[in-house]
Amino acid sequence: MAGYAVWESGARGARGFDAGMYGGVYGRQSPAYGANDDKAANTESVRRLLSELMDAEKTSKSQTAQDLRDKLNDKREELGDEKFKEIMKELMENADVSWLDFLRRMMRVWFPELDDASPTPSPPSPGPSPGGGGGGGGRPSPNNFGPSEPMSNLPITEGSKHFNYKPDESNPGKKPDNIWSGFSQGPDGNCVTVSAIKGAMMKFGQKPTDVFKEVKETANGYQVTMRDGFKLDLSKDELKQAARYAQFKGDNPQMLTDANFMFAASAKRAQMEGNGLDDNPNESKKSFAHAMQSLNNGEMPHEALDRLGLKGLYRKSSSSELASGKLGVVAYDRHSMAVIDGKVELWGRRGGAPKQGIAYAFL
Repeated sequence: MAGYAVWESGARGARGFDAGMYGGVYGRQSPAYGANDDKAANTESVRRLLSELMDAEKTSKSQTAQDLRDKLNDKREELGDEKFKEIMKELMENADVSWLDFLRRMMRVWFPELDDASPTPSPPSPGPSPGGGGGGGGRPSPNNFGPSEPMSNLPITEGSKHFNYKPDESNPGKKPDNIWSGFSQGPDGNCVTVSAIKGAMMKFGQKPTDVFKEVKETANGYQVTMRDGFKLDLSKDELKQAARYAQFKGDNPQMLTDANFMFAASAKRAQMEGNGLDDNPNESKKSFAHAMQSLNNGEMPHEALDRLGLKGLYRKSSSSELASGKLGVVAYDRHSMAVIDGKVELWGRRGGAPKQGIAYAFL
């Protein structure tokens, strides 16, 4: 799930920093080690290299970034995996959201076996898991949305491994066999995007080639043309990053792959156009990582539909209309949900009728 943004004073947490933070930019106050402490020196060395790597990636300095990765790999070999891992975890424990995103990604590169154990970005205000809340502060609790029932007894898998997408135009328009548990939101705050993808799959078909006007594979990745005519190029590495970042879960590997592709395309559009009616829209333009973060920090309910190229293919609705069976999305209590056959989707389970909220129906 993810929290959707609400307009209220003080809704957004402060994202500033001071000179006492790690790197002067990305984290919180550094622990006080003695000047001659080897651990402190090693921690500072790793932190400095990571900070420089993050800056190099933001400014597309590919050779500099590769040199810094090599230096970090050398440092890892010098310290050994356990000491290096300890330093990384310490940096993550003291990191703010943007710095934590980057550190988590690097941990997955070096220690993929820790994929599920890595800390996830926190929203501006803390709250219970699962599924991050965003704009309004605080994460929504499943207990606030009434009873729900499981729709499958198949084993659940993590979506981060499902990024080998191949455009497939067979069986066009075929709806998902089980939209409820095939893929669903994990611990991050991307419910607006999740609900939009689920709704789009049920309206147009499960595959990206159904939801988008055209998807072509290229030498380096994919070229996507959306239904509103918007075009973007997505690299295979960006798709892999998105699969890891989205943290979807589900019992259908192909649906997870399809959902990861749509999440990646949505993030790419956010990077190209900017994102955030309630944020600084230029923040997402800094890098693909910033764009993915903008999908996770709370949004207005219709933003994800527009980012999938579906503007003009939905309209304002009401919870009562969706409860009567109209396909759409609804948002209330800091959470956005797809509504299918009159029932809300709740983290891979089928809930009851939607409560009063901000609602949109597909045409």
